[in-house]
Amino acid sequence: MKDQKARAYITGLFKIVGTDSVLVVLYTGHVKRVHCPFTVIAKVDVPPLVEGKEYIVHAVKMTLHLQDVFIIDGKAYLVWYFAVKV
Repeated sequence: MKDQKARAYITGLFKIVGTDSVLVVLYTGHVKRVHCPFTVIAKVDVPPLVEGKEYIVHAVKMTLHLQDVFIIDGKAYLVWYFAVKV
């Protein structure tokens, strides 16, 4: 998807879902909305973040490649590097 189309898609998407929360599927199968700031646990080392440590997510964004990212300490990290602490 070209950058201009991706930007338009993201703009439209965030009119609906926003950047201040995520939906988490719990082990029970229920869905829970978690609002920023929320805590995540790093599943792998992503320098300077360390596997097993907890971090605070201040916002949820999307890259131009349509990948969700968590904003932690002003930097973007792909969401699959983390487990959301509920």
